[in-house]
Amino acid sequence: MSPIRVRETLEERLVYYNGLIPATYPGIFPNDFVLQPQDWILSSNVVNRPFVKAKINEEWKMIRPIGTMDVELLSNHIVERAKAGKVDLVKNYPCGLKCPGCFSEEAIYGDATNLMKWQEVMAVLDEAQKIGLTSVKFLGPGEMFQNPDLFDILDAFEARKLPISIFTKGAELGDDALAQRSFGHLGIITAKQLVQKIAKYSIVRILLGFNSFFTQRQDSYVGSLPGNSTYSFNDGVFENRGISGYTPKRNNALVNLVEEGFNAPGKGQRLTLIMAPLYSIQVDEVAEMYEWAARRNMPVVITPTMESGEKSLRLRAVNKATDPENNWIKEALFKVYSRAIEIGILSIDQVETEGVSPYFGSKGCNQVANGLMMRLNGQIKICPGSSRPEHIYGNIHNNSLAEIWIKSPNYALGPMMNNWCLAKREGLPKKMQKETLEQLKAQYASK
Repeated sequence: MSPIRVRETLEERLVYYNGLIPATYPGIFPNDFVLQPQDWILSSNVVNRPFVKAKINEEWKMIRPIGTMDVELLSNHIVERAKAGKVDLVKNYPCGLKCPGCFSEEAIYGDATNLMKWQEVMAVLDEAQKIGLTSVKFLGPGEMFQNPDLFDILDAFEARKLPISIFTKGAELGDDALAQRSFGHLGIITAKQLVQKIAKYSIVRILLGFNSFFTQRQDSYVGSLPGNSTYSFNDGVFENRGISGYTPKRNNALVNLVEEGFNAPGKGQRLTLIMAPLYSIQVDEVAEMYEWAARRNMPVVITPTMESGEKSLRLRAVNKATDPENNWIKEALFKVYSRAIEIGILSIDQVETEGVSPYFGSKGCNQVANGLMMRLNGQIKICPGSSRPEHIYGNIHNNSLAEIWIKSPNYALGPMMNNWCLAKREGLPKKMQKETLEQLKAQYASK
């Protein structure tokens, strides 16, 4: 996909978005202000907990607790049809959208025999809680807010007091017809009603896709192109995938979430914007996006494409061919950190102490050192960022989670607060972290 260039100016778009959502911090940020997506970036209290007892191969051992897991969940109806051979989830990826950079759209869903219903996924999380699990992220396949089992799933997480951060493009949260399509059977006929019902769950955090301020650019990133119609759903199969006129729906979703208090400072940072995958054309707006979101108590996670899934790997190959040294990624990273320092969110001393984050100005990633990802077929891997063979650690159908955890390279890292990004070897090589810090120190250390 070639990102669409725009004629509107960034200043014009900011006028619109400043009017859409009022700033929580229009002036000086509080002294204790940090950008740390709640329950995604683990606190030091979680990372540095004492060892816990786990039964591994009939022997009790003391092990380092697991902090978090990325999981996949589908409706039981789709799983049942796939296991019965009535739906091919490789040919019919279970999502109403058609994002050109999707990392999740992989052949792994052809492993129909091992696909798990959501109750089976919860059973694994029950075992994980016994060895320390404190939070979960949902990363697909598809959209949780297109899943008719949504509220049964959220009830299960609420009963366990287990926070779940939900990645979403948010169309159903901002469009009445789409909300009713998925949840009309529950009496929900507007997007606002859907958001209000979701907001009643204390365990829900929203990770809302927000790639761009520019409408045409944003639409192109989710495959919402001129002339497109909106998806339909037919007995386990999403047909005519795509969303017509996506960006206004995304913006309405943001308004609905803010009105329900998801960015309220007293409740933590329960609403995070996701500016990923990052394209080179977006370098012009990364710093403004970062500040705009921060002033509304919303972290924005800015990071280049995953290195997993055919579409993401194709995007990464294009990036590498056009800019093998990742100069535009370095430029974006430096711009965001410069803005963070200049508006008082970070100091150069903080950056030096905490290390440069692969999430560009937010707290560092500590998911790999303190967690794992489980695919829908039970496969356990490093995280969503890579599907390389060396980053696949086993399968829950063959070994217990505790056994896989203690034998994993993730576990061997120890309780790190910022493990950089070990999965995106090409887009975020380790040397970039040090180089950016040195560049920032040269710019700001004497000021």
